[in-house]
Amino acid sequence: MHAITLYDAYIRRIAALLAGVTALAVFLYGGLLLGAVAHTAGRTAAEKQVQHLSASVSTLESAYLTETKALSAERAIALGFVMPTNMSTVYAGAGALTLR
Repeated sequence: MHAITLYDAYIRRIAALLAGVTALAVFLYGGLLLGAVAHTAGRTAAEKQVQHLSASVSTLESAYLTETKALSAERAIALGFVMPTNMSTVYAGAGALTLR
C-alpha cells in the first residue's frame, strides 16, 4: 500500500519529465533536419559555382594555349625584346629566407 502511494506521488513528475524529453528530442530532430536541408542546398550551390568556374578556367586555358602557339623568337624581336648581354645566376644563402 505504501508503494502505491509513493508511485502516485511521482507518476505526474515522471510523465512530465518524459513529455519534456520527448519535446526536446522532437525539437532537436527538427533542427538537425533543417540543418541537413540547408547543407544540401549549400552543396548544390557550390557545385553550380564549381561548374561555372571550371568552364571559365577551360576558356582561359584555351586562350593561353592559342597565345602560346603564336609566340616565337621572331615575334619577340618584332615586339622589341632583346637578348640579354650579361647573364648571371643569383643564389640565396641558407639564412636569407626566413619568416622573421
